[in-house]
Order: sequence, then C-alpha cells, then structure tokens
Amino acid sequence: MKEIEMERVFLIRKLPNKLKECRKITIRVGDFFEPNKVDALKIKQIGDNFFLVKKEGKSTYNRVEHSIRIKKREFEILWKATMQKHKKIRYFYPIGEKICEIDFYQDRLKGYARLEVEFKTDKEMKEFKVPAWFGKEITKLNHKIHKNLGTVTFKEMKKRYSDKGIALNKIIYN
Repeated sequence: MKEIEMERVFLIRKLPNKLKECRKITIRVGDFFEPNKVDALKIKQIGDNFFLVKKEGKSTYNRVEHSIRIKKREFEILWKATMQKHKKIRYFYPIGEKICEIDFYQDRLKGYARLEVEFKTDKEMKEFKVPAWFGKEITKLNHKIHKNLGTVTFKEMKKRYSDKGIALNKIIYN
C-alpha cells in the first residue's frame, strides 16, 4: 500500500480533556538504517498488525510511505535485525473532523510526548486552527530532532530541543 503522509507535528503544552476515554494502541518501530534518511526502511507493529515500511521524500511536510503487511513471526525475526528500536503508546484524540495522534514514548524516552495531525490537502493543512493545548510546532525540526530516536534518552532529547531554543517538558501519561 502506498500513501502520501502529509502532517504537522507539535509538542504538547498540556494534556487535553477526556484523553483517557480515547482509543489507544501500542506501537513498536524498528529501523534498519538511519531512520530519517530519504529512503528510511523500518518495521512497525501497530497493535496486532505488523508492517514493513519504506519512506521516501525530501519534504518536511509530506513523504511517500509504502507499507507491506507482514506476519507476526516475520516481524519478530526482523525485529532482531533492526539497529534502532522504540516504543510508544498512541492515543487517538478527535479535534472536529480530524483525529490527533498523541504519542507517549516509553522506555529510555519515557516523559517524551508529541502529537501529529494528518491532512489530505495543502489547503486543509494551512487552514488548520491549532488548539490552545498544543505546544510548539516542530514539523520542520521533527526529522532532525528524531535522529537516532531508538538510541537516545529523554535527557538527550531535552538537550536537542534546548539546543534549538525550545523547552521540552516531561509529560507522563498512560
């Protein structure tokens, strides 16, 4: 399956109301090479679904993502071959007709949280009214900040943001 990923990414200023009522899912991601290269190759577990994923594109706001469904056993074999791994809990929070995906990173990154909103058109993306509980937009920094995401700690992530003049507050929820 091939799809265009068009999104804006934000930090979280404060958690939204009724988050615990939202659907959530566990996501595991394993990268085979540098995850932010134009030709990123990775595997993803999204709940009980498993994928081999190839991302392409140089744009900050959209990239082409190719996904192939694989079996759990194939995922577990490939998981051992990845050079970087991370895990997050994703909540699906409605904002009008949009669904905001709020990610709470686990393990070494516990305390790191961010959110993204996906769009179908450039116009829709530009006209999006950002809710007050959203924090700083990091769309343009996202791929640089997330370099080697599967190998860094929250403390290192906080330093990366600080180096860009952005305060990163620890947010723990689950």
